[in-house]
Amino acid sequence: MKTIAGSVSICVIALALAVEGRSAKKAKPAITADQVIASIRIAIAAKPGNLLGIEVEKEGEKTVCEIEILTADSRTYEVEVDVASNEIVEVELKADDDEDEDGKDAKTEEDKKP
Repeated sequence: MKTIAGSVSICVIALALAVEGRSAKKAKPAITADQVIASIRIAIAAKPGNLLGIEVEKEGEKTVCEIEILTADSRTYEVEVDVASNEIVEVELKADDDEDEDGKDAKTEEDKKP
């Protein structure tokens, strides 16, 4: 729980600093810290793990939080949460987790044994 609280605090501060430095025309949609925390909790409930990052975007009429999570099995997921409804819009497994820089399967020799 301390990890989540610390990660949330860092993300809220980073979000505030990122939005502060942009012009009104290019600024990301503004949301409250409570909305960010609620979105993170919803995403972590769907895919338990550690928070890697968060991005706020406007998708059509919706404002969504894209939350990147590293699960216990070392997979990275991106969970999109609608800020207004607190509903999950999409859960996506990041494809690059299963590939190395050459685009080949990144399994070790031990993983390949029957």
